Amino acid sequence: MKGYIYVYDQRSAYLKELFLENGVEIVDSIEDEADFYFVKDQKLSRKNVFSLVSLNQNYHFRHLNNMLTAIGTYLLVSQKKDTHSILILGYGDLGKQLANLLKKQYIVTICNRNYKDYDQIIQNYKHIDFVNLKGTYDLIINTIPCAVINYQNVSYQKIIDLAQTLHLKNYQSIRNVPERSFPYEAALIMYFAIQEVMNHV
Repeated sequence: MKGYIYVYDQRSAYLKELFLENGVEIVDSIEDEADFYFVKDQKLSRKNVFSLVSLNQNYHFRHLNNMLTAIGTYLLVSQKKDTHSILILGYGDLGKQLANLLKKQYIVTICNRNYKDYDQIIQNYKHIDFVNLKGTYDLIINTIPCAVINYQNVSYQKIIDLAQTLHLKNYQSIRNVPERSFPYEAALIMYFAIQEVMNHV
C-alpha cells in the first residue's frame, strides 16, 4: 500500500512514522499515485482522501479524540489551585467526558442548549439553562462550537474555550488540545481510523 501524508504538525509527523513503521510506502508528492492521501485542507478529487475534518465524521475517532481533549483540559485545570466551581457549556460527547473527569474535584455545573440529557445531568451535576446563563464560577469551559453565548450575567475568573475564539476579558481559546498535549496518541487514533477505512477498500 502507498500513501501520501502532508506533515504540518507533530501529530501528522508521528502519523507518517506510524505508517512507515508498519510497512506502508509514503510517496513524496501529492501529485504521486497513492492508495490514500492525508491532507490538511487541500482539495483533492481522488479516492480515499483523509483530513481531520473527514476523520471527525467517524464516531469512534471523534470519541477518542474528545477523550484526549478532555484529559488535556483536565490537566490544565488541575494546575490552577484556586479553582473550585466550574461551569461547562455543552453536554455533547466532549462535555460529558470533561464533566466526568472534573466532578470528583470540583463543583461542576452543566449548561446545555436542550433538555436531552437533563435527568442524567441533575443526578451528577448542577444545571442551568442556556437561555438564562447566570451565576458565579471560578472557571467556565466552553465546548459548544458556533454558538452565540451571552456572558453578561455571569461572574467568572477565567474562560477556557475549546470550540471557538472570541475577544473577552480573562479569556483563553485553546484549540487542538490532542496535538498540543498528546501528539503521538493523537496520531495513533488517526492511524487506526485511516487503517480501518483502508482495510475495507
